[in-house]
Amino acid sequence: MGLRLSGISKRFGDYQALDTVDLEVRTGELLALLGPSGSGKTTLLRIMAGLEQPDTGSLQLHGEEALGLKPRERGVGFVFQHYALFRHMTVLDNVAFGLKVRPRGERLPNAEIRRRVEELLRLVQLAPFADRYPAQLSGGQRQRVALARALAIEPKVLLLDEPFGALDAKVRKELRRWLRGLHDEMHITSVFVTHDQEEALELADRVVVMSQGRIEQVGTPAEVYDNPASTFVYEFLGQVNRLDCVVDGGIAALAGGALRVATGDPVQGPAVAFIRPHDVTLSPDPEGPGNVLGVVTVGPQARIEVGLAGQILEAEMPRDRLAQIGLRLGHRCAVQIERVRAFPRV
Repeated sequence: MGLRLSGISKRFGDYQALDTVDLEVRTGELLALLGPSGSGKTTLLRIMAGLEQPDTGSLQLHGEEALGLKPRERGVGFVFQHYALFRHMTVLDNVAFGLKVRPRGERLPNAEIRRRVEELLRLVQLAPFADRYPAQLSGGQRQRVALARALAIEPKVLLLDEPFGALDAKVRKELRRWLRGLHDEMHITSVFVTHDQEEALELADRVVVMSQGRIEQVGTPAEVYDNPASTFVYEFLGQVNRLDCVVDGGIAALAGGALRVATGDPVQGPAVAFIRPHDVTLSPDPEGPGNVLGVVTVGPQARIEVGLAGQILEAEMPRDRLAQIGLRLGHRCAVQIERVRAFPRV
């Protein structure tokens, strides 16, 4: 076991940042804390690091209570969103900093510190930049320096607070792929905070979805995306349609009964159907219940807005498929829904 948090709560004045959070971080996994601003994810990460103290609860690090320990006593590496590098130090000195400030009795010989730092710089592909200063590096390179500095102390757990949030989309995607490869090589227990759904689903072994200081769901990327535990998770993870429906005997009647779709959810009566755009199939049909209200192409994909008994349904398909079936603005169409999840209407 890497980390176990039990009953963690934290208030800032009248604001409940965390509300009785229980979470286990498995040894060697890469775990994402995902949620909107104000969901409590960064507060939870800072409590793991020892930068914040909870009002209640316990935190065990590899089986030992850690709440009474100072940050440096926990053996935790922390990577900030904005790098927090020392501008007057070279790359090599930035990475070596955590090793050089250890108490004299714990400090490694200078030659060993240099050997370890040079090895880390090779690992993060920055060896040629050892004598440069942070201002001479790109954003992606600075973030790799920050990561190397966190790894230099050989932490038991690596914590990353929105590590790619300050980078542009292309660099962010490259660093995600790089970090996943680095993690697979080192197998260090890691937790990262993000509000980017794609980042969490692409990078993490498991995803913790948070809202208003509570955990909504924990699971693999496939589990939380394909089987959301709540309406919040469904709406937060990717595009989704919400349509009013009535469920009777496991069948959801949508669009005034024009569409009937099987649902395995234990719901009866008025409900809300959640449907992913890629689970909607359209075909031209002059007598169909749908009316094409809009078509937008984004790269190889097409998004089609369909009017359906006073509600709007968004479908998604490859652009060449749309051209093949000849569906255009104003056309009537048949609508087939492959998968629907129903939640009680509140």
